[in-house]
Amino acid sequence: MSAVMLLGAGDAVAGPALVRAFDPVQGELPESITTDWAGNLYMSMGPVVKKLRPNGQFTTLATPPVPEGTFMLGLKFGIDGWLYAGSGAFAPEPSAAFVWRIHPITGATYEYAALDPMGFPNDLAFDDRGNLYVTDPFLGLIWKIDDDGEADVWLADPSLEGDPVTPFLPFHSFGVDGIAFDRWKRNLYVGNLDYGTIVRIPIECHGEPGEPEVWVDDYDKLAGADGIAFAADGDLYVAVNGRDSLVRVDHDGDVHVLAQGGLLDAPSSVVFGQALLTWNKLYITSFAINRYLGAVPGTPKPSLLSLTVPDWGLALP
Repeated sequence: MSAVMLLGAGDAVAGPALVRAFDPVQGELPESITTDWAGNLYMSMGPVVKKLRPNGQFTTLATPPVPEGTFMLGLKFGIDGWLYAGSGAFAPEPSAAFVWRIHPITGATYEYAALDPMGFPNDLAFDDRGNLYVTDPFLGLIWKIDDDGEADVWLADPSLEGDPVTPFLPFHSFGVDGIAFDRWKRNLYVGNLDYGTIVRIPIECHGEPGEPEVWVDDYDKLAGADGIAFAADGDLYVAVNGRDSLVRVDHDGDVHVLAQGGLLDAPSSVVFGQALLTWNKLYITSFAINRYLGAVPGTPKPSLLSLTVPDWGLALP
């Protein structure tokens, strides 16, 4: 399928560019991505976390002590400068549901929090106080982990649950997935993969969740939605894993397909560059998991892509 770009009325631009292709035979399936101010890119791949330096050097940064069959998942930097990573597996025993704390230079890795083994700690977001919010698409909830590593269920709600009867992906139901704060961190936004919705959760004055509301409901364009990232102008960029597409949701909640097919193969994560001259560059991981598992016909094409967009991204974390 050819790439289709639609940034706005009459604003056709080139599709995502290939930064680096990966080898699925070697298990190089990039699930999540984040970056730092120096331009290093960090990707979760199977049971490890990889680091891609601006000079092209590609190394394994960390190998957490996880069981066989574990996926390293969401990656985010904390305000302490350490890299945090979720991990999960499709089987609850032995447990793979953890959040790890990783030194971004040495790769030294420590268990930060142990979560419900029935869950799948997926994507991560930090608030300004250092609290970590973790989506769990298997359990349909959001964890909140304080800076001591103590975890509590922050929000469990039907809008966060997956569809166990007719899941969008054939190998498991997935509810709440991608997660991001808006510019002023007054609202937390999450995607629901199975239902193709974006849910907005107000943050109350003491950090408690307000009543969640479905902000966008567009099954045709958002079912299969995975990682999300905000631009400073309020546009939300969404990697739609199940549709091989990248979309933009404007501040009015209208959904625009930016690209579909081509180099996009089950895109799962997006992040804006944080280094000088990369603030308006969006990095996208093509996870390729659906073709890798045979759920979708074709040869898997895992890769790292980039796309220059009209506005810069929000600062991380």
